Amino acid sequence: MRSAALIFLLFSLLTGCASKPTPEQIQAADYGASVYQADAEKAVKSFFNIYLKDPESARYSFGSVYRGYMVGSVFEGRKLEAGYLLDVTVNAKNSYGGYVGAKPYKFLIHNDRLVGGWEIGSSGIPIKVM
Repeated sequence: MRSAALIFLLFSLLTGCASKPTPEQIQAADYGASVYQADAEKAVKSFFNIYLKDPESARYSFGSVYRGYMVGSVFEGRKLEAGYLLDVTVNAKNSYGGYVGAKPYKFLIHNDRLVGGWEIGSSGIPIKVM
């Protein structure tokens, strides 16, 4: 019981230190050149060809590319990374040959280069995968 309270306290302190970027920081951010939908999807599929155990089994559901940003974790210094975001849901087979269920991801593209990728956890918190 004490350990759960301690973990909650530490988590609260870490997230309490996290500040959102100011409107000025968002406005001044370097978003880079816009990216075509097909190019963004190709970059994400290339990532999953390496990341997945069975990339040939992958079933993708892509959202539209949009201008945006992600903010790094407290451990990464809360750095703002700007560019073009692509939301994608991926379902692929595991080592046993069964589909694991669709998982949501968010990818950041800056100047035609994939610079960040996050799996969106069940709590909505992004977990960096690249």
